Amino acid sequence: MKNLFPHKNSAGRARTIGDNLLVKSPRQQARTNMTSNQQWTLKLGGLKLALITLLFITHAAQADSWYANTSASLTQGSYSGSVLRKQLSETGLIVGADYLEQGGVALGLSKTQISMKGSTSTNQNNLLLSGKLHYWLDAIPGKVTLRVDAHRITNNDTSGDTNNVSALAPQVSWLSNDAMLYADLGFAASRYQNQLTANQFTPTIGFALNNGSDWVQLRAYLISGLNPARAANRTSTQALDAKLTHFFASQSALVPSSVTLSVAGGDRLYAVDMDAQSVANLSDIHKSAASLAFAWNVTKASHLLVVLGQSRFQNVTLNNNYKLNVGYASFSTNW
Repeated sequence: MKNLFPHKNSAGRARTIGDNLLVKSPRQQARTNMTSNQQWTLKLGGLKLALITLLFITHAAQADSWYANTSASLTQGSYSGSVLRKQLSETGLIVGADYLEQGGVALGLSKTQISMKGSTSTNQNNLLLSGKLHYWLDAIPGKVTLRVDAHRITNNDTSGDTNNVSALAPQVSWLSNDAMLYADLGFAASRYQNQLTANQFTPTIGFALNNGSDWVQLRAYLISGLNPARAANRTSTQALDAKLTHFFASQSALVPSSVTLSVAGGDRLYAVDMDAQSVANLSDIHKSAASLAFAWNVTKASHLLVVLGQSRFQNVTLNNNYKLNVGYASFSTNW
């Protein structure tokens, strides 16, 4: 059966990574709702949970019924027209283990650095814990997957606006037995310091064309519950993503196994991307995006993904419209 989702957990990140990049706004920088002891408690608690998950994955990989996988990524980007930022870089690693066709767990760690205009920089750590279970129901022919992602973001933003962010994102999805139809419904609840929350629904549909040679996916981002004082005078935003993937039958190593064109329109703030498994803690409005992703099957168990993309943003406070140009590469392997 052809894999109709070649860029899950990878390509989406390059397209939307600009959303997660924090910015110190002209707001006062001394505010915080947490003492240093509370912050250290949260950091140590998250570290313990991450270590437990990593030990479980390592142990599971040694069992015959478990299959481990890893993905290492690198992102480089530059801002055009921004009055605050110059460049960004990010490195990431995701380690996971799947138990036959029943489910799996994953741990992701990444570090983001943003060079600001002047001599300052923002340094951010992103932690991801993810779990999923698969079901085959007689009443609904096909595979039903229940998945939950937990995110934790820490950085050196002294205002606290983008620091100590938590997000919980459950999702239920369905894939037909012939892998020609797909649907999912995701929900995400994000919690920030300084009186900000965000609730998000992401209904998604996908379908194959040309006997499975092409795949179309449409996803809406419906975000509500925003505090206008922290969200560019918005209480809600709406946006739409569209992806078109073409699969190639060539066996040549020089020919990609697939190419994906992604476009995004509409406004979104503080979005959680279920494909990229990332949280956008940037207070600027994401206006639009476009990217082109190339995937190669290096071996039967190893895959290379390269993405080039551009996102457009608006800083309402500074009346600044700018672009983020991004290059992304990831290498994944199953073992």
